[in-house]
Amino acid sequence: MIEKYKKFLLVFVGLLFCASVIYTGGFIWANTLENGTDGFYFTKNFLLENTKDRPRIIFESGSNSHHSINSLMIEKEFKIFTLNLAENARYPLNAKLHRLAKNLTKDDIVILPLEYPYYYRNDDKMYNVNFSELVTYGKNYYNYLPINKKIFVLSKMNIKHSIKPFLNAYKYIIYKLFGGKFTFDMKANIRDIIASKERGDFNYTPWKQAGTNLADVDDNENLSCQGYIFQKERENPIEQIDRLIIIDYFKNNLEFIKKISNQTGAKFIFTYPALAGKNCYDFKNNKYEYFLKDIKEYVKNNGFLFIGNPFDSYFPNNMLNTYWHIDEKARDIRTKRFIEELKKTGLFNTNK
Repeated sequence: MIEKYKKFLLVFVGLLFCASVIYTGGFIWANTLENGTDGFYFTKNFLLENTKDRPRIIFESGSNSHHSINSLMIEKEFKIFTLNLAENARYPLNAKLHRLAKNLTKDDIVILPLEYPYYYRNDDKMYNVNFSELVTYGKNYYNYLPINKKIFVLSKMNIKHSIKPFLNAYKYIIYKLFGGKFTFDMKANIRDIIASKERGDFNYTPWKQAGTNLADVDDNENLSCQGYIFQKERENPIEQIDRLIIIDYFKNNLEFIKKISNQTGAKFIFTYPALAGKNCYDFKNNKYEYFLKDIKEYVKNNGFLFIGNPFDSYFPNNMLNTYWHIDEKARDIRTKRFIEELKKTGLFNTNK
């Protein structure tokens, strides 16, 4: 009888081991080989990794900069390859910085028009992902994290919402192993991607062609502009806070930026994010105005440039689908203004 239990236990452990190997192997396959994404997520990351042979201007933030920078206008002005790396403010700044740390060179200039939550939000609380993200666009951040951070992210995985992606992943792995041929087609075309003028900016054309009434596309969750940009991701209502403060989490990230700059030689420039909507900056001598002043002062006191003013990037009547996203007309106006601010830094040879 005991022998039967031993045999069962050995078989069970063996099956568990095999399942673990299959899962781990499948995860590695999907997460490190296949690009696992359609469109700009992969392209942005691919360009970051494969254009280190030239000076670059790199924009990094959430989707705010994805919608509010015309990279080709900046590239044409300064004759420097310009990459709009920004994509999603839900991903922690620390994860974005780890990716930059592995890919910057001494000739790079990184511009950070960070959305305001990055200054007051505990980003560790944003690490709540599911499996489908880790093997698609989320892997562009996950792969660059140190091992302790990777373990932390996995510990925060949303299992409830990962069951279906787990099953889909196994189907995908079986297809790749037995039903399809893996190719590196995108990686063979770096010159074609660069020549296509793809720089990671938002493509407004499909919206126009679809005839979408942008005034009807509203993702602001019935919040005012101030409520959305200052309160949306806080646990405690800001009305109960006398003064907004820059959280230690951001201060630690700023120290990390110093380290990255010292190790790579890359330069970092801060500026204000773009906004569209009514009453976004209708405040005076209150917690919001003081907070914006505190941000600029703190960043500058730590040795970084903080250029421009909030109103250079504010367009009350040019909302795309949320306060953080401006339309194409405002984007180009904002970019022209920003070019003038960049010229004032003295970091660029404007006599080319």
